[in-house]
Amino acid sequence: MHRITIRRNHCLGSRSPLHRILFALLSLFAGLMAAPLFAQPEIVELRNGMILGPGLTALTDTISTNSNERAGPTGTKSILSLNDGLRKTYVNASIRNIIANRASTGAAVEQIELPSAAEAAKAGGSPSILGVIQVTPFSKYGRRTYSFATTRGRVDVLQGITLLTPDYAKVEVLRTGTEEFVWDQRIATTSIPPDQLRAVLLQAVDLDKSIEWLRIVSFYMQAERFVEAREIMSQALEKFPAELGDRVAILTQLDQQLANQKFEEIKLRRAAGQHQLAKTFLGQFPLNTMSGENQLKLDAEIKSMQQQVLLVTDIVQSLKALVGKLPEPDQQVVSPIVQEIFDEIGLDSVVRLDDFQRLRRDESIPSENLVAYALGGWILGSGAGIDNFAVAKSLLQVRELVKRYLTVPTQAERQAILEELKSQEGAQPQLLIKLLATMQPPLPAPPHNPEDPAGLLRVETSYSDTNRQRYVVQLPPEYDPNRKYPCVLALPGRGDGPELEINWWCGMNVELGSEQFRFGQATRYGYIVVSPDWMTNSQTEYEYTEGEHSRILTCLRDAFRKFSIDTDRVFVSGHFDGATAAWDLAVSHPDLWAGAIMISPGADKYIMNYSDNLSTERRRPDEVPLGTYIVYGDSDGTRTKSLLGAAATRLLVDSVFDCMTVEYIGEGRVRFASELPRIMQWMELSSHRRVRNPQTISMRTMRPGDRFFYWLEAPSILPNLAGNPFQFDPKSYGMFEAKLLDRAANGVIITKMPSPNHAATVWLTPDMVDFDRPVTFSNAGKKTVQQIEPSIEVMLEDVRGRGDRLQVYWQKVAL
Repeated sequence: MHRITIRRNHCLGSRSPLHRILFALLSLFAGLMAAPLFAQPEIVELRNGMILGPGLTALTDTISTNSNERAGPTGTKSILSLNDGLRKTYVNASIRNIIANRASTGAAVEQIELPSAAEAAKAGGSPSILGVIQVTPFSKYGRRTYSFATTRGRVDVLQGITLLTPDYAKVEVLRTGTEEFVWDQRIATTSIPPDQLRAVLLQAVDLDKSIEWLRIVSFYMQAERFVEAREIMSQALEKFPAELGDRVAILTQLDQQLANQKFEEIKLRRAAGQHQLAKTFLGQFPLNTMSGENQLKLDAEIKSMQQQVLLVTDIVQSLKALVGKLPEPDQQVVSPIVQEIFDEIGLDSVVRLDDFQRLRRDESIPSENLVAYALGGWILGSGAGIDNFAVAKSLLQVRELVKRYLTVPTQAERQAILEELKSQEGAQPQLLIKLLATMQPPLPAPPHNPEDPAGLLRVETSYSDTNRQRYVVQLPPEYDPNRKYPCVLALPGRGDGPELEINWWCGMNVELGSEQFRFGQATRYGYIVVSPDWMTNSQTEYEYTEGEHSRILTCLRDAFRKFSIDTDRVFVSGHFDGATAAWDLAVSHPDLWAGAIMISPGADKYIMNYSDNLSTERRRPDEVPLGTYIVYGDSDGTRTKSLLGAAATRLLVDSVFDCMTVEYIGEGRVRFASELPRIMQWMELSSHRRVRNPQTISMRTMRPGDRFFYWLEAPSILPNLAGNPFQFDPKSYGMFEAKLLDRAANGVIITKMPSPNHAATVWLTPDMVDFDRPVTFSNAGKKTVQQIEPSIEVMLEDVRGRGDRLQVYWQKVAL
């Protein structure tokens, strides 16, 4: 609360006491109107499902520190910021973006002040940080040496933790008589190694007082670090048995909270397809510390997994028995795929046999029809409903032919396969689309090098006739090519290798006994991480070239062909120069991504001028824009060299974008590993999926290679509209503008194309037009009506070119 002091004023000395009281009340009222008595932390719930806070909220019209960069209308204050003590999170303040904004009712946060607070520098402005050189570990007094690069060279300062909370530590420069200035840096408590944090906490409190031990227990509990909280509580009970004898129940409470935390981790691992790991975790529960409720939950989880395993075994044995009733020639034909099912079926892929499982005990259905249900489901996916044994046998041939088509090198070989496919009963477009989505990757994954961590693969692919492109892949635990995995395309910055990105997303490799594990966020959630070695040896920064795009996307498409990736859930990301590249790829090719994550990026050129490519139509609230997540430090010295503030502001001021921007307090240009858990929450939102075929297309292009957006392609871009990044002209650009008509009208209207003679290629699926009726095309006012037939050749060539087996176009029309 404000402390109000009323001083005697000489000019009021002759007035009556009543006048003085009235003046004091007026002064108090003016003070109350000028500022709130206290700041109330708030929780902000976004329409996409993200929940922010608690923290202090405010409104602003820009996040740029440069007045020349302002991207939004001044005075509108359409950006909401939430300061949680560690960072400021910025989102669009519109009711289209924010569902609720409510006061936080959480308990008071434990705050521990350290003696270093009395030694913090009180004068001098902190320099901009261009890069971190070296940081020493914290001593037990919470002190360290921090070395960083600035425009005036290397600076070394002595820092001290002045305040600790469960979420963040406040770190300030301490007075030394040499380098000292005011610098309030916030770091996540999770970024402090556990042994260092424990030493600092134990040094910061009076260990002769039981209440101080309880403060540390409370600190760890609020941080949801229940193992450490239990250790401290046990020591406190030993040290103060009489004083804390009535607090023994806290140990039981901590055991229950830890058990609940472990159950959540098991559910997460099961959802990520890591069933064996989940089973191992279940077997490690200490029964003697579990409550009766948690023991029941444990029993239920174990029985559930056992029943699922028994069901899989029962289904396979039932299928084998039915196959044994078929004529010998038919048994010979289907025995390889039955063995494949027996070898590969698991708790995730068993869903493909739902039809068979539901009907297998119906004695009125002939054996060959039941076998057809099983084979059709395995090849086409759940709910295929194939009961014709001849079609099921044909699908076996079709799958083999399709795999060959996607891997043979010559057009002549592909044409021969295509002719053979046309003779197969199962080679119908509506079946082929399901087969492509369900089949395993057509190319084999490279062998694992025993010297590398488990799941880490080093891959090379052809970038051109003479060049090879290298990338690194980290597969999640228990990788199963019959399951589709979300993916991160992680781009390292200059001087960093792909392995650094793998470690950031998946965690450092840890040896436990004879096995190796990663426990990072992408590993926990079951993501495949692909990291290309995309920069040339001569590069000093990202150059916005099509060659860079080509090298990166070559790796991604090769990964589609070799690994089982859910192409609707591919996120492009990067650090430093890699973050700038990721941002440029997002605005240039929004049809490829489920979202974009940029850590300490720069922004210039196409990023600024393509920002509208990420938006959705204001008139169509059902369409979802491409989500962006931007993280940087407010002391990042490179921000002055780029248009980062303006580019981020542009995505925040209007609700047609889906942008969350995070600004760490007092941080420079660093990797922000502490933000990764929240990034993963954002990536897991149901709204962050690739948009396949938007109803409307309105896209800007300024490069020859940026000529394909969703279902609309230009054969080339007019030279006067497509410059190059080294002679960048923001005034030269072209537009793609088109829309799909409703189902009754059944057609496509193209109003703008940046190509010679307005030439365009439209790629079609049954979700866009009805192939059973004539389709109307209007290009620059010229109308044509055509009867369009789906083409398996177009479908296979589309998959062969892009590697995407989930979003496949059935036909293309040149206009």
